[in-house]
Amino acid sequence: FFAEVDGQAPKELVAVYATGAHIYTYGDAKFTLSSQSTFYSLLPTGAQEPLFLKDSVHDLDGDGIDEWILPHPDGYLLQHGDATLATLNCDVRSEYRRGENLYIYNRLPSFAVFELPDSKIKGLAFLSDEYADFSYGENWAQHKRFKIPRDLDEKWEASAKMADINDDGFPDLAITQTKGTVNLESYSQIYIATAPFEYPEKANAEFRSKGSISAPILRDIDGDETLDAVVFNVAFGLKNIMNFFLRSKVSVDIGIHSYANGTISAKPTQSTSLTLAAPEGRELIAYTLGDFNQDKRLDLAFTSTPNEFAIHLGDPDTFLASSPFIKFEIPAFGVALTGKLDQNDSDDIVFIHPGGENSKRIDLLVF
Repeated sequence: FFAEVDGQAPKELVAVYATGAHIYTYGDAKFTLSSQSTFYSLLPTGAQEPLFLKDSVHDLDGDGIDEWILPHPDGYLLQHGDATLATLNCDVRSEYRRGENLYIYNRLPSFAVFELPDSKIKGLAFLSDEYADFSYGENWAQHKRFKIPRDLDEKWEASAKMADINDDGFPDLAITQTKGTVNLESYSQIYIATAPFEYPEKANAEFRSKGSISAPILRDIDGDETLDAVVFNVAFGLKNIMNFFLRSKVSVDIGIHSYANGTISAKPTQSTSLTLAAPEGRELIAYTLGDFNQDKRLDLAFTSTPNEFAIHLGDPDTFLASSPFIKFEIPAFGVALTGKLDQNDSDDIVFIHPGGENSKRIDLLVF
């Protein structure tokens, strides 16, 4: 990741691993190793492919120096160079398995940074499928825990995410629970914070589906600075199974549940359906949301065929236009990341292709 280490632009490049970090300074058109740090984390050493850590760097105390948020056996480490600022405990799940080889799995909660009134120090919220843990205050020593309401039995698997839906500065919660393999059911609940660390007993919005995988993504669809729920629904009915085996296609229904007047609509305010190319082996269907034509509405880019990456522009009535805005003839499986690569207001795309024959290829799509 890039981080401000010495307080002077440009930012440094930090390469982290299990027992520390190498810090590189940019100058004379190259990166030069400037220092090394020693600490212990759950980051891998000897990884097969490099990975940029998104959202792991924040200036939490406003001093112009970035803190690093890194996985640790007890939760997360707040690190800067050789200085460990805090070790923040949260709901970590670890498993130890032994077959021909030894495997150790660690599952850490997602996290979000938030601001508190009358405090220059930003807080951290950690979200597992059972708890929301909050660390805040001086040295992040204060802690509160919210038990996520789960009224379903142990056969249901849960995942959770955080985002500030109503733009009040406090993280809101979205929990999705899924049950079954053939007889699938999905159940999503959204809780909007009523105050710092406080949530209503009853969910503000609920989405249920049978025979499909369904999960909401929280994004601003219409540019009003509040977030809406984009619900992707992949049905496992006969039609989709036939599409998959005969045409290598997957049908996806997308519904938009808009936020307005303090709540999220129970029924979709917009909807559309798309057909995506199905991957083989380790390849991944790529998709990403962004504003690619500067009209302040979200557009969708996705794998339409194995060698075609399509952009469909946002539509105020159906969420997406039925015809593509543009198609790129490139290897279309992989991971597409939205960002800004030039000075205009359009989002751009960095497209990587891990785990396949194009693993050393990067496509830059600039709008």
